[in-house]
Amino acid sequence: MPLANREAVIAIQGGGVWALSLLGQARAVLEAGYTPLAIAGTSGGAILASLLWSGLTPREIEGAFVDMVQADRNALVGLLGDFDPPPPAGFTYREFRQLGSEVTAALGRLESYGQARPSAPVRWSRALGMMRQAFRLWSVLEPHIARRGMFRGDALETKLNELICRGLEMPDLGRPVRFSDVEQKMRASGGIFYRPVLLLTATNLSQRRLDLISSADPRYADVPIAAAVRASAGFPVFFRPRELPDCPGGGWFVDGGVIANFPLWAFSAAFRDQVRGHPVYGWLASRPWMRIGLRIVDDAEQPRDVSTPQLFLRSLFGMLTGIARNELEEVLSRNAVRTLVLRQPLRTSGAPDNILDVPAIDGSRIARMVSNGRNFAREELRAAGLPAVYRADASDVLRGELAALVDACNIVLGPHAPTAKLRANVFVAVETRLHMIVGHNMQGDPDDGLVFPDLSSGLTGACYQARAAFTCNLQTVAAVAARTPPGEPRPFRMPPLLQSRIKADRTWLTSMPIFDPYEVAVRHGEAAPAPLETMPAAHGRRLSLDGPVLGTLNLDAGWDYSVLGLRPEPELHVVDARIAAILALMEAKTLILARLMTIVARP
Repeated sequence: MPLANREAVIAIQGGGVWALSLLGQARAVLEAGYTPLAIAGTSGGAILASLLWSGLTPREIEGAFVDMVQADRNALVGLLGDFDPPPPAGFTYREFRQLGSEVTAALGRLESYGQARPSAPVRWSRALGMMRQAFRLWSVLEPHIARRGMFRGDALETKLNELICRGLEMPDLGRPVRFSDVEQKMRASGGIFYRPVLLLTATNLSQRRLDLISSADPRYADVPIAAAVRASAGFPVFFRPRELPDCPGGGWFVDGGVIANFPLWAFSAAFRDQVRGHPVYGWLASRPWMRIGLRIVDDAEQPRDVSTPQLFLRSLFGMLTGIARNELEEVLSRNAVRTLVLRQPLRTSGAPDNILDVPAIDGSRIARMVSNGRNFAREELRAAGLPAVYRADASDVLRGELAALVDACNIVLGPHAPTAKLRANVFVAVETRLHMIVGHNMQGDPDDGLVFPDLSSGLTGACYQARAAFTCNLQTVAAVAARTPPGEPRPFRMPPLLQSRIKADRTWLTSMPIFDPYEVAVRHGEAAPAPLETMPAAHGRRLSLDGPVLGTLNLDAGWDYSVLGLRPEPELHVVDARIAAILALMEAKTLILARLMTIVARP
């Protein structure tokens, strides 16, 4: 069996500057061999997700931010933009952050009220002090409240577009790059250029809903990518809302974390339905995957003390800025199989306590946060045993099951069993090819260990793509292939060289999908499995089950149809009691194989 399949969908939580620690976690995940099929992110996680999706490596992303702050200590603050309108002279971002401390200090003076009521002069003095602080705070914030936020974020959006274009290796288009530009490049490259699916959550204030902006959803094709990221990261009041007129229904958007801060839930059955039939991403619908979540979690292991105004305000602010939603979304994600959520405590990240403390980020802190995130994730992955989709040690067990299947089929065939010369094998998808990982009665045959060049060639590819069972007459297929002129489509897209490797005495083949046992579902809407469109010398039928496909189970024979008394047409001989029994044995065997091939990651 090949190395364990570690294809994954990755979700990155929101978290402002904490995303630098999440960058370190992402680096560890990629270094462990996990291949992202899709990446989802919210807020700061959306920034990180989009840069990783573009093709930039974690090292390149870290280097880009380090270079920025080394060239200009205030470069990250500059990405927020200037206060507009300008604040009082000398008012800086650091002083703006100090306002929060002043409010906390003012509330702290109320603590003594619960112990001993102060005298009237003291109460009046405190009230006047709080009024002065409140007036100062209002005088600074009032102009920005009228504009729905303090920072435009234009510089951030411009920088994101620059970095995304660098990762995509896209030329300057004279405008921000859109999702449609990337899809057009992928389709024109013939598979050479590819990017996984990108999902970004953003809160549509105008429509009062959460938008899941997807690179695989044609409704968002004309949305500028950097603008979508900026919208997802638009912390309310801190940033002004971002208008995205090219989204369905348009509207003004703020931070996706207002509604959903940890979008692991995005990789649901609905996501598979969305990509099914997509010209680029359709193959993902049948793909099993790991679900990996990257998180920074609150340090508190005990119930929070909220006995004082400061502690109450801090706990409430934390709940309002995403902690409660993070926990709810993680509870929802625990229902999904093969889920591994990395929960790094804030105290181990090296990050500032406040997610908006941008001035605290310098080159050394960036390096420290990334390193801490990477080290934490490496230990977590090691402790979890580097979970994967396919078992890496099941070849002997699978081979035994194939032998048992052949024995059972020989019993069905009775005296004709010796002339049938049955063989069995299992194929799985490895990246973009179908690999035979185990076979029975195939040792020394030219097609032992066969590898199909893509996910759709051969009867095996048809089975994998359609998630249906196929039976064909290989004699007829070979005759049709021999008559096919060069350059014309061949039966089952089999290249001549690959066709020549098939053992010459093979006359019959059935291929049946092995459904993922943890995501399989009963097919609804059909009283009985419906036949598929007839293909040359083949008969297809849908099964009662559906879902992601781990691989295919194949059974072939070298029998003489006339000796067995079988009609050569597959649609006719599949109703023979012996063939029907063999197909039933195969369908039952796929369920056993599925459980042997898969493992579940610890939650």
